[in-house]
Amino acid sequence: MKRAAAILLLAALPALAAEAPWQDVRYEHFENLQPLSGQWAVEDGVLIGRAAEGEMAWMRSTEEFADFELELEFKTPVACNGGVQFRSHILPVLPAAEGVPAQELPTQMYGYQANIETRSEAGTASLIDENGRGLLTGPSVDAQKTVKATDWNTMHIAAEGAVIEVAVNGVIATRVEDEAMLKGILALQVSPLEGAPAEIQFRNIRIRDLDRTGAWRPLFNGADLDGWTRWGTEEWSVENGIIVGRSGPDKSEGYLATNASWKDFRVRGAFKMLGAGNFGLFYHSTIRYNDKNYPLISGVQGEVEPSYPGSTGWHYESYRRGWIIPPDKKQLGAYALRPDQWNEIEIRSVGNHITSWVNGFRVTDFYDAAPQVFAGGFALQLHAGGVDGIMWKDLFVESPPLVEP
Repeated sequence: MKRAAAILLLAALPALAAEAPWQDVRYEHFENLQPLSGQWAVEDGVLIGRAAEGEMAWMRSTEEFADFELELEFKTPVACNGGVQFRSHILPVLPAAEGVPAQELPTQMYGYQANIETRSEAGTASLIDENGRGLLTGPSVDAQKTVKATDWNTMHIAAEGAVIEVAVNGVIATRVEDEAMLKGILALQVSPLEGAPAEIQFRNIRIRDLDRTGAWRPLFNGADLDGWTRWGTEEWSVENGIIVGRSGPDKSEGYLATNASWKDFRVRGAFKMLGAGNFGLFYHSTIRYNDKNYPLISGVQGEVEPSYPGSTGWHYESYRRGWIIPPDKKQLGAYALRPDQWNEIEIRSVGNHITSWVNGFRVTDFYDAAPQVFAGGFALQLHAGGVDGIMWKDLFVESPPLVEP
């Protein structure tokens, strides 16, 4: 989705995780790489991407990266255009064509791009939101002066949380703070200019995968449900290190809730829905039983449900306001869910500022004008009708609870 965002220049990139090792990206046999379009070849240890007139060449990673450092060398034998994509996503072209099933819509690349554009000094290392907001910031003058139009250059990209830094030939080119995308694939792009064929050569590609930096602490120990309480008759268990929720004998509504509570926080978890149903990750929640022994929850739900496009990542307040912001299936965030696969939801709440990401792609970012709840626990929901169940793993929170358990 396109959204305005302030781009703040920072004084310095935070210290990166020193223990993470550098790994060479082995492209000789396209290991962990997937050509999407154009012509790609390896010649004398150099990865070469070629794009004919009227096409664009893409080579993507099969893995995703959140926080990382990436280094490579690039060369454009004839001055041309391209770039290095990161935290990127392949999603539908919107607005969607009427009558075309969502899974059959044409797609394109979305995400950050460190530009390679050697026709002019001002092009290389500018930072772009590909197919989104466009140019975020241009390169520094000192970095521009180092770019060699038809010889080898080095590029260094570092991303840690919202902080992104790009350097060319050892000189800082761009440094910004932006959080529209927190995780995604890497991709190399070659794009012809004015219809002419283009070629970009890459070599000595290596990466340091920093995973997710920050003071994240696990909510789930991977062995049992210590620290959690079951509410309702739905069944919650740990199987092979994964929390599994299934409908119980009443096929009603149930929760697995943390015993600890939070006010301001950042929480994330990976989930896989096992079929039809309705689920969620509640926050600022408290639960009680009514006189019929039915669990009633007070809190806000980060929606998790299997439709595509759908409402996963939007926020719903049970028994009070309902949808705080109604889901909009015309927005790109409605397509961030990957049906029948593992997905990740992340929610941040600071005061009345709420933001959510699905698979690292920002879905909502808003200020709640009339918040009703301000603190409480997290709760995994298995809603009435969620008969097929859901699995959860990799549950983390970045902030300490109000009271340490």
